[in-house]
Amino acid sequence: KSSAFLASPEASMQRVEDLEEYLSIGDNREFQIIGGEDENGQVRLSIRRLEFARAWERVRQIQEEDCTITAEIMSINRGGALVNFEGLRGFLPGSHAPQGLTEDAVGTVVPLKFLEVDQTKNRLVVSNRRAVVESRLTNLEPGQLISGVVRSLKPYGAFVDIGGVSGLLHISQISHDHISDVSKVLQEGQEIKAMILTQDKEKGRFSLSTRTLEGEPGDMIRNPESVKENAEATAAKYHERVKAEQEARDQAASELVAGLDLDALSSEEFAK
Repeated sequence: KSSAFLASPEASMQRVEDLEEYLSIGDNREFQIIGGEDENGQVRLSIRRLEFARAWERVRQIQEEDCTITAEIMSINRGGALVNFEGLRGFLPGSHAPQGLTEDAVGTVVPLKFLEVDQTKNRLVVSNRRAVVESRLTNLEPGQLISGVVRSLKPYGAFVDIGGVSGLLHISQISHDHISDVSKVLQEGQEIKAMILTQDKEKGRFSLSTRTLEGEPGDMIRNPESVKENAEATAAKYHERVKAEQEARDQAASELVAGLDLDALSSEEFAK
């Protein structure tokens, strides 16, 4: 046996004001030896470095599993903000921070995703934008009615922003009537309602339709505001129609199978 010494700065990754409040005589704890015996025959120990290694290991595991974490914003700087996750400091770039980031955000807890994890460089970069976008993508499903803002127009359609998530409203899905120029129907900054047609969650892409919300073909061209106002009722009718059509197809398929079974049975009886 030999005696060992634990300096206050090595007691924890968090700041310890009073060691007597943090540690008690008789406690069983794990330590890391960080120095050989000094002139007093004592080895130097650390709890902080054990916690540090375990924190990085947990961060790497979370990144591999692509999980969302929550962390507290510690301070704001010109490039973004610093956050604290399990004692590790991470950098939240301004382009990935919540909108309108100010000093008032210090002390708040926000959802985050890891962008970069590099223990050798002591570099931990996180994103709130990615966490929020992926959360919204998870809650979006085909057939769902959404509200959004037209952000840009293209010859082939319009990109619509839905709380930070962008969806494509293809020109063929704007109206039942033919459209040759998207800008004659939609404008940038216009608020619309649309239905989600398809979604690729892995790539974060989905397609939209206002065509399915038209009460009459051409409503999006003649009076897009009425399509927006009546979107909920029109969407409900659309889903009822799709459900009825599916039930009719299932019934027809069931009758066809039953007919085939009877034909097969009659052939067997005839063979006897």
